[in-house]
Amino acid sequence: MPHPSTHRVSVKRVLFWTLLVLIGLIALWWFFLRDTPDSDDKAESGASMPRAAVAAVAAQQGDFPVTLNALGTVRSLSSIEVRPRVEGQLVSVDFREGQSVEKDQVLAHIDDRTYQAQLAQANAELTQNQAQLATAREDLKRYENLARANNVSRQDVETQRQLVRQYQGAVEASRASVQDARVQLDYTTVRAPAAGIIGLRNVDPGNIVSTGDDDPIAMLTSLNPISVVFSLPGQYLSRVRNSMQQGPMMVSVMNDSATDTITRGELTSIDSAINTDTGTVRLRARLNNDDEQLFPNAFVNVELTLATLKNVVIVPETAIQNSESGNHVYVVDDKNTVHQRSVTVGASDDLHAVIDSGLKVGDRVVVDGVDRLRDGASVNVVSNHLPGESDAGDETPPAGESTNEGQLKATDAPEDKGDRSS
Repeated sequence: MPHPSTHRVSVKRVLFWTLLVLIGLIALWWFFLRDTPDSDDKAESGASMPRAAVAAVAAQQGDFPVTLNALGTVRSLSSIEVRPRVEGQLVSVDFREGQSVEKDQVLAHIDDRTYQAQLAQANAELTQNQAQLATAREDLKRYENLARANNVSRQDVETQRQLVRQYQGAVEASRASVQDARVQLDYTTVRAPAAGIIGLRNVDPGNIVSTGDDDPIAMLTSLNPISVVFSLPGQYLSRVRNSMQQGPMMVSVMNDSATDTITRGELTSIDSAINTDTGTVRLRARLNNDDEQLFPNAFVNVELTLATLKNVVIVPETAIQNSESGNHVYVVDDKNTVHQRSVTVGASDDLHAVIDSGLKVGDRVVVDGVDRLRDGASVNVVSNHLPGESDAGDETPPAGESTNEGQLKATDAPEDKGDRSS
């Protein structure tokens, strides 16, 4: 059995080492975490916080086009089926597929021997009837002379006169037959009814063609000028009609990414009724197609300019912030301090917004780094341009002065000046 004095020594040793470990832990806590309360206090006070780096752009003044975007279909203003007007064997096809042809250019030939014979027969009948008419007229003159001498009755003279009229009718009918035969013969040469682009042929030489064929010989399509048909929600109909009454409305056809303009034209017509199934109304625009980049039945992005807001205050769309109290921006003053300011947005697109109230031209608004801001915070303006833009050169021009800006989606465009598209 261990001695009591030995037990007391072991307890003292355990207490000693436990106390030593506690002292070490307290020392470590004091060394590593002693600044934590002070740091929290400093963070709360903001005295030693670094200034937030932001990009700020000055509000510009300019013209802002209010537009509607839609998906349209390219339609030719003249699309003609080249069909035979007579029946016969197709002798030759005198065009290259995809060729640009002029009006009355020869496209194909049909065997014309039958129609040559019909014309010769009609001419022969005309000659025969003309000879009979000449003989009847001579006989009528003799009858009239004999009637004056009372050698023939007046009935015989009248009968002869009716015979002359009969032959006159026969001559006129023969002349019409000749004209018809000439037309039929002329139809054996197939000509372009208008200028345009000839498509792929559906029949090869050697086949028999007729007016009742299911497929035409080819399609002739006019490409310049050309039209685009697109639909807009019926809610915009009154605005479009009012704008048309004030003057021509510009329509732009954009590329697939809706970034570049292919061609421009004017809105020419509105459909007579709204589609009850879709609630949309169809419109047609006439456009130049000098480079022939637009082809019939292609889908394109269409931009219709409803109106142009003159001399308005314009800021980048990224400057607009939404909150429960409404729209606001952060304005940077001369001391690089930001102030939250409520604004009224009149119209907007993916790039810019029109400010109806709350800003004036020249006010600098934060366009990047806004998530870290609060009212009254100090900032460091590191760029006067939108993210991704070069800092060299002038500031970003207003939307109304740059190409293809100010686009509103048809489903999001504001009904009134005070509305804002999402």
